[in-house]
Amino acid sequence: MNLKFTSVVTLLIVVILVTGFSIKKQPESNNDYDYLRERLENTKKYTMDVLSTMPDSSYSFKPNQDIRSFKELGYHVISIEWNIELMKGKPIKWVSEGEDQLSKKELISYGVKQFDRLLTFLKDAKETPMLTDKIIDVLNHNAHHRGQMVTYLRLKNISPPKYR
Repeated sequence: MNLKFTSVVTLLIVVILVTGFSIKKQPESNNDYDYLRERLENTKKYTMDVLSTMPDSSYSFKPNQDIRSFKELGYHVISIEWNIELMKGKPIKWVSEGEDQLSKKELISYGVKQFDRLLTFLKDAKETPMLTDKIIDVLNHNAHHRGQMVTYLRLKNISPPKYR
């Protein structure tokens, strides 16, 4: 029994030592927006994947004449400057004209820049309940319209990118 006890204790010590040395210490966070920034990064990547999946020739596709085309939805969902200015307390008027002016390549480039602007803004932003609500609004707005874009892909018999 003494040998069993010693063996168990020795095994336990070895396990503690091995796991203790293999656990990485997480870097300290500058603020609590790290989680939301990570969500925005993932949203950016997936949105750009959705935009990239639709062929150029189908960017004007819309299931009926009463709704936005794929291209217009893409522009609308990545036009984040309106949200950034609202977060800064300097709201600007949303103008929906011209949502179909950019090419696929230009739209994707514009989208990357818009998400990067928001991520840069959040890096040094002071945390407030209002700002947190606005970030969540951006995520929800993107998910809503990106879901419409995924539906457009499916209507064109195109498999959407795998959701992350």
